[in-house]
Amino acid sequence: MSRKNIRLLLAFTLTLLGGSVLTGCSINPAEQINNSLTENHYTVRSLSYGKLPRQQMDIYRPRIDQGKPPVVFVYGGAWRSGTKTDFKFIGHALTQLGHAVIIPDYQLYPQVKFPVFIEDVAKAIKETELRSDTLLGRPLDEFVLMGHSAGAHSAAMLFTDRSYLNKQRVKGRPVGFIGLAGPYDLTLEYPEIVGVFDGAGKRSQPIDYITPGLPPVLLLQGADDKRVLPYHSRTFSEALALSGADVRTRFYPKTNHIMIIGSIAQPLRHINKVYDDIAEFLANLP
Repeated sequence: MSRKNIRLLLAFTLTLLGGSVLTGCSINPAEQINNSLTENHYTVRSLSYGKLPRQQMDIYRPRIDQGKPPVVFVYGGAWRSGTKTDFKFIGHALTQLGHAVIIPDYQLYPQVKFPVFIEDVAKAIKETELRSDTLLGRPLDEFVLMGHSAGAHSAAMLFTDRSYLNKQRVKGRPVGFIGLAGPYDLTLEYPEIVGVFDGAGKRSQPIDYITPGLPPVLLLQGADDKRVLPYHSRTFSEALALSGADVRTRFYPKTNHIMIIGSIAQPLRHINKVYDDIAEFLANLP
């Protein structure tokens, strides 16, 4: 990796972890990456899916519709931080593969607790479904759920527990799940977690909702992740396999919690095969 890309990745890591922008920089590193991307292969639209300030979403749409299922991407941030605009590179990357991308903001702790942030994502999906002819050019009959870190937890809950989508009367169905460094079996006693999931118990764990008949799953995990330990992906994968699910799990050496998501950005894809593995998974969905 070049020195420039090393510096960019380090700064990008600070940004996604909620760190301050480096002294002397007037623009954050995620924005630097996003500004370097060409936009000629997609359009993007920002809109509300509710009345609250955090109930906003961006929808990226390929200029050429290939009929592929849209991807709903839920970003992480320990349920405390994050903004959809930082993840333009996800919209850019997946529209290159021919998929529309829905990236919602959602309400955060301590203003809300579990399961409100998951319910917000379900509401964003429903709003997209209601306006799909305008937003997507066709009905939202099928979609892929994808998330990183805390966002992977929310996406996994929507994937394994249909009640969230049913509550919003979502008619479309998930046809796949992509989880990047997700905590699928949380230790609810951790100080960082206890307030977010206060009193939720087992009903907050994706691993406890696995049932036979789930669509295909791709789990991506950095072997050097010290933030969300690799055992989460390993145990979730094992439980899915026992249920009969088509699950593929990839562990990437010398890859940490932020590199697993950052390497999807076009300038950083040479770091590992994350983007290639996502592309292969999406291309082979039934």
